[in-house]
Amino acid sequence: MNKPNVLIFCVDEMRADHLGCAGNKTIKTPNIDRLARLGTYFPNGYCNNPICMPARASMFTGMLPRDHGLRVNGQTLRKDIPTLPDIMAQNGYFTHSAGKLHLSPWTTHETPEGKASPENILSWTNGGIKKIPVPYYGFQSVDFVGGHTAFAYGEYMQWLEDRGGDPRWLRESIVPPSGAPGCYQMKMPEELHYNRFIADSTIKAIQTSADTPFFIWSSFPDPHCPCAPPEPYAKMYNPDEVELPAQRDGEINELPPFYRDVLSGRIKPNGIDNSAVEPEHWKEIIALTYGMITHLDKEIGRVLDYLESEDKIKNTIICFISDHGDMMGDHGLLWKSFYTFRGCTNIPFIIAAPGGNKNSVNQHLVSQIDLMPTILDLCGLPLPGADWKSVETTFERGSLMELNNYSGMSLRPMLLDGNEKVRDSVVIENDDPTTGFHVRCMVTDKYRIAVYPGTEHGELFDIMNDPDELHNLWYDESCSALKNKLIFELLSEYAGDTPFGPVPSGNS
Repeated sequence: MNKPNVLIFCVDEMRADHLGCAGNKTIKTPNIDRLARLGTYFPNGYCNNPICMPARASMFTGMLPRDHGLRVNGQTLRKDIPTLPDIMAQNGYFTHSAGKLHLSPWTTHETPEGKASPENILSWTNGGIKKIPVPYYGFQSVDFVGGHTAFAYGEYMQWLEDRGGDPRWLRESIVPPSGAPGCYQMKMPEELHYNRFIADSTIKAIQTSADTPFFIWSSFPDPHCPCAPPEPYAKMYNPDEVELPAQRDGEINELPPFYRDVLSGRIKPNGIDNSAVEPEHWKEIIALTYGMITHLDKEIGRVLDYLESEDKIKNTIICFISDHGDMMGDHGLLWKSFYTFRGCTNIPFIIAAPGGNKNSVNQHLVSQIDLMPTILDLCGLPLPGADWKSVETTFERGSLMELNNYSGMSLRPMLLDGNEKVRDSVVIENDDPTTGFHVRCMVTDKYRIAVYPGTEHGELFDIMNDPDELHNLWYDESCSALKNKLIFELLSEYAGDTPFGPVPSGNS
């Protein structure tokens, strides 16, 4: 059998419940829902870090941030760690990235080698960089889009100007009626939007691959804030018809005390002031976000249509995933920060694979570090270091346990059986330089617990009976035994996820 192609659609800052297949009756996502019918939808998919760069690095490496080293935005992913596209390229795949990468800083920071980051906005806007140097983390070709909405940049800008477009259209705007922060209607026509550039680049890469199996990372910067869809998506959803986010009177008094500082504006995580956001703002933010999602859904549909027209969809592994979610008003909070609430960590996760179940829903837990082992398993490729026992050495290996050199799990059994389970929990890390918190979190089928090391505070939610996480049980004395049990399980899972890397060549 021919090697399967691989196509990964990645979106930015999208919640798990912002999909039609998730039961959202307001939003229109016909093409992503169509992909769910072609494969398996995982409603309990989680990121391993709710911040862009650490989350993306985890998808590319199959490692937790503490192991791949990219723990906060602004760092650069190390070059000595095997990445998924690099492994695919070494095994005969044509590898291409269309759209957002975010594996090195978009600011002007230098790499460890003293060079300007290939993704930094200043070098792109002043003409110092016109093309991502390849190979780039295993990608043999790259059509790059950096940033979001008003400050998009990269090769897209030349594509836009070649078609008579004006970059100012990204920033020129119509302010929404409510005056919601970080929201506007973009004047860019949809046929010149970066979403079209990314879909076109994806289709062209499929064409270019010819008879060579392809690995394509098709990554849309939306629906990341600012919330700024173009027409007709900007007016597609009526804010008055959008449900308000999950909140409960008095819940703030059950959360760690620093949340009161956040909601009052005394603490501004990542510079965001949560104190002046009104109910009509939340509705406007959600309505415009829905517009952005429906917009990118249309472009994903164009790619799926092309795959079908070329009769390649049957032999292509197709994934849809987000790097992380967004609070979107839950608990009165904007965007993302040190939060590990489900709004930020529960992400859309769909995989359609040749030979796998169709129109399947698997309710068990999965996470981003499972992506790399899954793709390699489906393509018949081993994880790096998997052959260490068979490598000749001058030393006797003796009686040795299997090395855990990757903490992710292949989801292949779950794609073949909708009731199969491969993990009992997901570990989430969140190191936040704006507050100094180093949050360590664990999600199980029943609970989510978050610990703030160095403090006496935390979060414990019974997500089975309280899915909106409105009742924090951390300070409830009747739950102290449960809390201690879950803290021990978190420590055990965190230690157990520690990989052996680099894999030893012998037992010395």
